[in-house]
Amino acid sequence: MIDSRTLEDRAARLQSQVKAITRMADRDGAIPESKRDELMRLTGEIGSLEQLAKEAKNAELAELRAIVRNGEPPMGHAYPTAEAQEYLEYLRAGTPMAASITTTDTNGGYLVPEPLHAELIEKIREIDPIVRLAHRFDLSGGDTKMQLPFKATHGAVANATETGARSEQDAPTFTSPVLEAFDYYTDQRATQTAVDSIPGFENMLLGWIVEDIWEQAGVDFAVGDGNTKAAGLFAATATYPTMLSGAAGAIEAENFLEMFTALHPRYRPGAAWLMTSATLAVASAFTYPGTGNTTPLVDWTGGEPKILGKPVYESSSAPEIGAANYPVAFGDVGAGYAIGLHRTPGILRDPYTVTPYIRYYGLARIGGCPWDSQAVLLLKSNDA
Repeated sequence: MIDSRTLEDRAARLQSQVKAITRMADRDGAIPESKRDELMRLTGEIGSLEQLAKEAKNAELAELRAIVRNGEPPMGHAYPTAEAQEYLEYLRAGTPMAASITTTDTNGGYLVPEPLHAELIEKIREIDPIVRLAHRFDLSGGDTKMQLPFKATHGAVANATETGARSEQDAPTFTSPVLEAFDYYTDQRATQTAVDSIPGFENMLLGWIVEDIWEQAGVDFAVGDGNTKAAGLFAATATYPTMLSGAAGAIEAENFLEMFTALHPRYRPGAAWLMTSATLAVASAFTYPGTGNTTPLVDWTGGEPKILGKPVYESSSAPEIGAANYPVAFGDVGAGYAIGLHRTPGILRDPYTVTPYIRYYGLARIGGCPWDSQAVLLLKSNDA
C-alpha cells in the first residue's frame, strides 16, 4: 500500500506544474489554449491524489491505534510486556513491581501502564461518542488547569495604497476557556480467595475500575455542571448557540435542516449529530419536509444512521426530549469541546484496612469543557 506521504509528495509536484501554467496567463487571467487541457488534467489528478492521501492517512491512523491496543510500537517489534505483566501480578497478589519499570503515584499504588490503559480507552471511545470526537489535551506537572486558546472575534482588516498611511487596527478578541481536571475515584473490594480462584481476575478488575471511571467521566462530558466535575456539552447552553424546536416537549422534522444551515460552513465538514437512541427513534419516523412524506429524514444505508449526510452518534448520557431539555447537538465536536487528562488511572491495593477484603482504590484526574462556542449548536425541545 502506498503511504500518504508519497501521495502528498506526488500531489505537491503536480501542483508545481499547475503554478507554472498559471504563470503563463495573460493580463486578463486567460490561460493559453494549448495548456487548458493539461491544466484540467492536472487539477483532476491532484484532487484524486489528495483524496487517496486522506484515505491512506486514515488507514495509517487506524493501524497505529491497533498497534497501541496490542501494546506494540511501530515497525512491528513486540512491546516489552514485563511492566504490564508485573502490574497485573501486583493487582492479584500485591507483588512489588521492579523499580526500574515502575511508575508510582505520589499517593501510593501504581499507575496503569500505557499499553493496558490505551486498550481500555479504545473500548470507551467505541461506545462514547464525545470521548471519541472531542479534542484531547494531556495536562502535565502540578497544574490541573489549562487555558485553551480561542479567538472570539476576528481582527479588523483595512486597505491602503502601497505608500498610503496605515491606521492602527484593533487586535482580535481572545478568550481563554479554562480546562480543569478533577479527581474521579472509585473504591472496589474483593476477597483474596476470589482473587486467587477466579482466572484472569486481575484483568477483569483493571477493566472494571478504568471503565467505571471513564464511564462516569463520559456522563459528565455530556451533562456535567462543571462543579468538581467536567462541564458537559449538552449543559453548555450559555456557551453554544441554542435553537427552539417550536413545539413544547417535542422536536420536528424541520429542526434538523434549520440546525444544519445555522452552523457556520467552516464547521460542517467535520460535523455530526449527537442524541440518545430514543431521540434517534423519533427522528427516524420523520420524513424530509416538502417531499410528500416519502423520503425518510434518517438515512440508514449501511446500518449507520445519517441526517443530511452527517453521521448520527448515539450518546446514552444525552438529555431525552422534554420541555426543559436540549436533546440534540450538532456541530464539530473536535473543535467545540475539549477533554483534559492530567493523569491516567492509578490503583492502590490495600489488603489491611477493610479485612477480610482487599481494597482497590482507583483514581484518575480528568476534565472537560466547551471550547469553540460557534462549533456546536444545541436544540431545545420547546417553543420558548
